[in-house]
Parts: sequence; structure tokens; C-alpha cells
Amino acid sequence: MSFKHTHLINEQHNTKKWKRFYLLEQEFYSFLDQNGTILKSEVNCLPQYKTIATAGGKFVQAPPIYVRAVISIANSIVKDAVKYSEDLKVAYREALTEVEKEFKSYPSRFPVIAPDLYQINIWRQNATSSKVLKKNTSAKLCRFFTDSESREQANQVANHLTEMYNIQASVIKSSIQLKNQEREAAIYVTAPVEELLQHFNVENIRLRRESGTQFRAKCFSSKEDNSPLRLNYGLIITTGNPDIYETVPQPTRSHKTQRIKSELTFSGKLNGQFVDLYEEQSND
Repeated sequence: MSFKHTHLINEQHNTKKWKRFYLLEQEFYSFLDQNGTILKSEVNCLPQYKTIATAGGKFVQAPPIYVRAVISIANSIVKDAVKYSEDLKVAYREALTEVEKEFKSYPSRFPVIAPDLYQINIWRQNATSSKVLKKNTSAKLCRFFTDSESREQANQVANHLTEMYNIQASVIKSSIQLKNQEREAAIYVTAPVEELLQHFNVENIRLRRESGTQFRAKCFSSKEDNSPLRLNYGLIITTGNPDIYETVPQPTRSHKTQRIKSELTFSGKLNGQFVDLYEEQSND
């Protein structure tokens, strides 16, 4: 199969080594499409490239942001799949050198090849991110997506913080990355960290927010397997027809730190507030 229009929306990836990587990945996905059977997949998470029309009328190929699928192949072509996987890893690391990025890990859509699985348990849980706010910086507290009322709503929240709590809030415009590789403008209400510390009369504040959903999988090689393979649920390639179960939702993980003391709240949650604030003890 011939793959054309392999340049991507991200112009820094339109280089020789990146194009080699993307071509190889498309070839691998075609190999799976022709030789594999999809046992399970999440919505819009198949190993497929999408053709996207740009504003200039050019058609470009975009790789999937996420791949979450279990695909079964014949034992006779496992070696071919392993060879693709190895070549993809080499091509990816070589491509990173063209944008002067240090290798940290492979994208979650890279395949995990585990032949002859007996059972796969898949579960999901809410993921959160957190950080301790640094002094002399500002914290984003509220977010509004752009429409005719967003600016007015953001200004109302900023004025409320100033008038009610003496926090000199600001309204800024930024953008967030969407899963389809586009960016959507957003308006944020920010507050100086030092004024938040003064208002709540604390020394340190930890900010937490929901960062999405984490998908996990537990893969058993047999009914008696007491040490199953635990991994992020991405592209799992196996053989045969293992039983696949959706497990009950996992409880939200607790704070990693034990220094969290209590939640810090204003008089009612602010309009558009998308983060939570907590007092955190110092390391002293």
C-alpha cells in the first residue's frame, strides 16, 4: 500500500526522519488492519491515521492521539509484529534527534505484544494532576471557553475576587489542545499566589485538577496466573481469543503527599472554577 501526504499539521515534524517514522507507523497499522481482528476498542481510538483538510486546502495525515484497542493476530505473524514494533522504536528515537528532544518514553499508542493471553481486565479511573503553587507567580482558577458571554463572565469573577476578597485577579486569553489536534481558545481568571496565601492565611497551597481518564489493563497468561502483566491500556496485540472484562470503576486515588491538611474554598465555588486548592504543610 502506498501512503501519501505524510506531512503533518505540526510543521516541525515535516522532516526526513519524522516522515520515515510516520510512514512506518502507517504501514504497521495497515498490516494490523489486513491481518488482525479487533477484539475490543474504545470510541475513536483505533490504530488509524486520519486525513484532515487544512485551511489552505491541503490534505494532511494525522496520527491518532490515543489508541485503545485489543487486536488478535495469528501466531505465524507475531514475529512480523515484533519486528514492526522494534523498528518503530528505533525510528521514533532517531526522529527525536531532529527536533533536539531528549527521549523520555514512547507514545502510549505504541504496541504491547503479548501472545496467548487467557484474560484481559480493563478499567478506568479519573486522573488528577497537582502542584504546589510558587510565590511570585499567578494561578489559573477559573476557565471559560470562548463565546459571546465568556469575557463578561470572566470579568465578573475577577471583579468578585477583587471586591470581596481583595485579590487582584486578572483575565487572560489562552488556548488548550484538543484531542483532534486543533486548539480551542479559552479565557482564564488568574490570581497572584501571594495574595491567595494571604487570603487563606497559609504558607503553602497545593492546586489540584482533573486531568482526564486513566485507562489500565491487567493481562493474564492463564487462569492460575498470579503475576499478571499490568500496563496502560493502549494498543494490545495478542493471539487467540482471550476473555476481556470491564472491571468496576476504581476509587479516585488519594493525594500522593501526606502533608495535605484541608481544602481551601471561597464562599461558594467560583463560577468557572476548574481547580481545587488545599493547604499543605511545609517541609520544615
